[in-house]
Amino acid sequence: MSFDPARVRRVILQVILLVVATIVVGWLLYALRAILLLLALTVIFCYLVFPLIEMVERPFRFGGKRSRMPRTVSVILVYLLLGGIIYFSIEQAGPALSDQLNEFLDNVPVYARKLDQSTKWIFSLPSRYRLPISWRQSLTDSMSNVSTAFLEWLEAIAARTLRMTWYLPWLVLIPALGFFLLKDAGKISDLLLSSFPEADVRFRVALFLSDVSSTLAAYIRANLVACLLVGLIEGGGLWAMGISYPLIFAIGAGLLEFIPLLGPLLLGMTATLVVSFHSWQAAFLVAAFLAVFRMLHDYLIYPRLMSAGIRMHPILVILAVLSGAELGGVVGVFLSIPVVGLLLVCWRHWRDLRIGRSTILTPEEESLSADGTT
Repeated sequence: MSFDPARVRRVILQVILLVVATIVVGWLLYALRAILLLLALTVIFCYLVFPLIEMVERPFRFGGKRSRMPRTVSVILVYLLLGGIIYFSIEQAGPALSDQLNEFLDNVPVYARKLDQSTKWIFSLPSRYRLPISWRQSLTDSMSNVSTAFLEWLEAIAARTLRMTWYLPWLVLIPALGFFLLKDAGKISDLLLSSFPEADVRFRVALFLSDVSSTLAAYIRANLVACLLVGLIEGGGLWAMGISYPLIFAIGAGLLEFIPLLGPLLLGMTATLVVSFHSWQAAFLVAAFLAVFRMLHDYLIYPRLMSAGIRMHPILVILAVLSGAELGGVVGVFLSIPVVGLLLVCWRHWRDLRIGRSTILTPEEESLSADGTT
């Protein structure tokens, strides 16, 4: 085969352009990460609201004719309904939540003093049990490092929580953007599909978008139900045990459930620590209750909620969460599982395209095929 300098130059130029394009796209994604996060949260909001819109849009008979609510009117009605629910919830739970927050803030100095006393008692244990001097020094240094790391971790969480106030305007932006996405979802989908000239390509893209939509919808619905269950059960359990601030812990448990692994762990550590300032026996009881409930939820309840949507092995979930935490912190943890779920969808469709299937099977169809049914 003869050496072709023109072809070599063309290949080198293509590689250079590909590298430059990859760098530019990566830089744009990093520079626009806040906008991308806003869009991701808006999509999640739309998937949460869309089932209600479908209920409102169900055909009905009016004057002997079969009618259907226009999409814009349906979205407005659902927004009004959600606004009424939020207002009613604030009216009912607001005073109790305010009282518990004020009580907690009043007790913060007492908690700080008790935490300092507990720390000194722990540091005195090596001397009390007359351990060798080298052991005492080693244990003291280790406990000091752990205490310092724990305080730094708390300071980092507090700083990140304060920085999240920058996102408060998003409480208005997300519903506003969601309104237009929900109103014009069909038009946007049709416009995207019409940009592909070939019918076969449009068919494959439509199946891919349907699979992506089903995956996201199942994940979001499962997490919403899980958050409600966790908030109600943990809050109700702590209230039944007579623990202080049950409403705060209930709301915190529900919100932190959106952050896999780290959220429940943070809530459990915080609740146990706060309760320990009142009673060690109550703290052990709370820790046992939360540990038992988490095992039941993580191995029985949550897999059943997710069984109709994303299918992931627990090891893959853990790796996804750890990778998300390493790459994007709390936001990365929050988005890790849906991103991996979408990557699995992309891989399955790419695999089906590579092996030349005439149709692309959904996860349900694949399971039926594996069972030998039609």
